[in-house]
Amino acid sequence: MKRKRGDGMKDTNTQWHPGFVGAMDLEFREDRNKLIFEKEHNLNTKPLQIDLLIIKKNPKTGSTGNEIGEIFRKYNILEYKSPDEHLDIDVFYKAQAYACLYKSYGNTVNERESDEITVSIVREGKPEGLFQYFKRRNIPIQNPYPGIYHILGEVMFPTQLIVTGELEANRHVWLRSLSRKMSEKDMRRMLWDVRQFKSKIDTESADSVLEVCLRENR
Repeated sequence: MKRKRGDGMKDTNTQWHPGFVGAMDLEFREDRNKLIFEKEHNLNTKPLQIDLLIIKKNPKTGSTGNEIGEIFRKYNILEYKSPDEHLDIDVFYKAQAYACLYKSYGNTVNERESDEITVSIVREGKPEGLFQYFKRRNIPIQNPYPGIYHILGEVMFPTQLIVTGELEANRHVWLRSLSRKMSEKDMRRMLWDVRQFKSKIDTESADSVLEVCLRENR
């Protein structure tokens, strides 16, 4: 999304979603052999896309080593909202609708059972308006970890909101890097992690995050 720079630079068109996919890959790098990542999974026609679909190869295995994956089942739909995008109740239901469509588009009847699907919505800032909506309707929310909110009402599938700005810095440096307000401490931590990477897939994912991070935090 274009935005003007106050330092005389030309307008840029930052692609946040590739950085998000790279960050999620690095979040789950220890469980990578157990998961399948499908970015921009088409639901039907081109305009209907899931930002990221993570499929557990063996859904009977326990939760991942990352608390973001604690609710994961077989099919896990992740929607990312950049700092320029709103997250309100209509966007929340749109993510639920994507999950419904994904469930209905199996090759056979009930191939994807509803209890095998989860929804995660990721955004840097806490969507206060959406949380006020939940509060007014007495919709229960659990906050088991910093930045991770499990929505327990008005959902068809296990659903969580991930507020990356509230995640623990030491454990989630990659998702926290998708920000225009990155601290020098977080930047140094991220660059230190990059220097430790040896594999091609790690460095490629890190490059996707760095491209966004450095562009937005000059």
